[in-house]
Amino acid sequence: MIAAVNDFLDDLRGGRMSEAPIVRVAQGALQGRIANAPSGKAYYSFQGIPYAKPPLGSLRFKAPQPPEPWEDVRDATVEGNVSAQVDQMAGRQYVGDENCLFLNVYTPRLEGPPLPVMVFIHGGGFSFGSGNTSLYGPDYLVEKDVVVVTVNYRLGPLGFLCLHTPEVPGNAGLKDMAQALRWIRDNVQGFGGDPANLTVFGESAGGVATSLLTASPLTRNLVSKAVIQSGTALHSWAFQSDPLYNARQLARSLGCDAEDIDGILEFLSTTPVKDIVEAASQTTEEDFIQKGAITFAPVVEREFPGVEAALSESFIDLLTSGRVAQVPVMIGSTALEFTEQRRAEDLQAFLPTALGLTRGGPEALAAEQRLHQLYLSGEERLGRAQLLSDLLINVDTHRYVQYLVKATNRPIYYYRFEYVGELNISKKLFPKLEEELKGALHADELGYLFNMELLRDVEPTPQDVKMRERMVRLWTNFAKVGNPTPDESHYLTVRWQPVSEGTGEELPCMRLASELALLPEPDGDRMAFWDDLYSKHFKIWNLSDQTTTTLPSTIEIVSYVQHQHSGSLVVEETIETLVQTMHETQQQVQTDPEPEVVPEPSVPELPSEPASQPEPEPVAAPTVVDAPHAPEPAPLNGVKESQVNGTHDRKPRTSNEIKMVQNSNGHPKDVIRANDPPEDDLPKNIGVNKFVNFFESLGGKK
Repeated sequence: MIAAVNDFLDDLRGGRMSEAPIVRVAQGALQGRIANAPSGKAYYSFQGIPYAKPPLGSLRFKAPQPPEPWEDVRDATVEGNVSAQVDQMAGRQYVGDENCLFLNVYTPRLEGPPLPVMVFIHGGGFSFGSGNTSLYGPDYLVEKDVVVVTVNYRLGPLGFLCLHTPEVPGNAGLKDMAQALRWIRDNVQGFGGDPANLTVFGESAGGVATSLLTASPLTRNLVSKAVIQSGTALHSWAFQSDPLYNARQLARSLGCDAEDIDGILEFLSTTPVKDIVEAASQTTEEDFIQKGAITFAPVVEREFPGVEAALSESFIDLLTSGRVAQVPVMIGSTALEFTEQRRAEDLQAFLPTALGLTRGGPEALAAEQRLHQLYLSGEERLGRAQLLSDLLINVDTHRYVQYLVKATNRPIYYYRFEYVGELNISKKLFPKLEEELKGALHADELGYLFNMELLRDVEPTPQDVKMRERMVRLWTNFAKVGNPTPDESHYLTVRWQPVSEGTGEELPCMRLASELALLPEPDGDRMAFWDDLYSKHFKIWNLSDQTTTTLPSTIEIVSYVQHQHSGSLVVEETIETLVQTMHETQQQVQTDPEPEVVPEPSVPELPSEPASQPEPEPVAAPTVVDAPHAPEPAPLNGVKESQVNGTHDRKPRTSNEIKMVQNSNGHPKDVIRANDPPEDDLPKNIGVNKFVNFFESLGGKK
């Protein structure tokens, strides 16, 4: 092996690319290969690299473990297994394997100044897909002198089963991504990459995951920049609504009679993986289109001692309180994301449950009338596609930008992809639909970023080639310097201005079409309607405001719980009990004298609500290791701070963590105290776990 490494180094010194490149990582040596882009430019390819221990046997459903070392030079010339799944792109066939935690690294060079790293998180509704070259060939991106990494992670119940127990807390798939990012941080320098300049980008469910990775305590310090394409963690489908119900239904569909959690876990742990995956796939597509839900998706985890959580608070809490990665973000969607096959006459069915509107009530009827005016006054098929696309993607993308601009002072670049060409995926997969709607559909931008086998027989037009070059430059420029248009060129004729807090009601948006154009936010009338609806009816119950004298109504609590996606944590039959108990204790909270604050014990006796501590550095599970310094913020590249989300001084936001006043026996009194509210105007929400802990402290059912 030593001789092979020396020969490889001799080739580098002689200016030649070795036909058998070898790179040493923490676990051992990897032998890759030389690949050639369509342009003829060569680059190094290392595929099928294990970034974690195979999640087999007792590790099924558990967080990933660090990879094991190997002795000989490992072959890295072929892709690894994809996650076990029913492949929606291959006639709904079962493919893949449980042993799927592999990533691929593509790099233009192995020595020289370190290159920016772009890590792609694939979509597929958290139930199918992979990072392999069948859809995500790296050729065009690597040609622009960046290192590209694609990742496989566990899908469906293998990645997102949640029993709210220490054994299966949920989010194994998200923790796979976190482990992959840690592995990249520790090893990418050997591939010529810069671990301090790491851009995570993803589309659809990959966009949801990217937004979560910028908020998770496991990863937010690893991310230098983020590109969020057609998906954020604000969507109704981004989280499971009732994980325990989903787990029971899955087990029941496979013949399990057990109702208790231990019995369900034992059954699913010993059931063949093919049976689990095929059973789970039966409702995935129907639930998404018909209900705007994904059966096995991320969850807000309950906290357990010694168990790493990818997300233990609601995403909106983390976002609105500014506890997300302070990094440049590029975010957007396509002109039309989805189409609706069913015909729903009652447009009230499209009103989000989080708004808490009563069906048939005056507010719901008025909203329904406005929906008719906005979406169905013209061509009905197009209008219904716009409505479904707005509900599933665009409205929450718009809301995310508005929240983010208040939570960070880094540049935020907003876009809308509207180009229609031969490389649009929908033209290949749904030619009649694309021709009928004449708009860019979900995932259509991917054909201009990646070299896809799906499009190998497609002959792009000169305009398509220009659009592909434009897209690749925008994405790689952003990865390099945090600005997609640092310089004007033949391809980039417009300077892309970031959204800023002083922009007003209209958010500047780059229209990615035959020609670039920086315009006011897309779909202004429609977004104004949704803004108004959310401002009037969307409420997040706020416990930290101690001046509040009126407790929320049942519908407000139900809406809050539904919005936080924690249906399994506060079950329906206990909601009325919670409301009644809270109203009974309201007078006591208001009239009792201020209790003496007893110091918290050195060993917390409420493990689900630990005392406030500094946020942990990202660590490899389960071994705790020191993380390197957080990457330096990307330069503003000529954009004045006054143009980037305002320049007002931002004091550190205090946590909204609830402090239970302890009795001498360690049990909380029926009184809560909150930290001082944040000194800005952001919502001061409590997290899901804090909501549940408070509920349980009042005597509610567990």
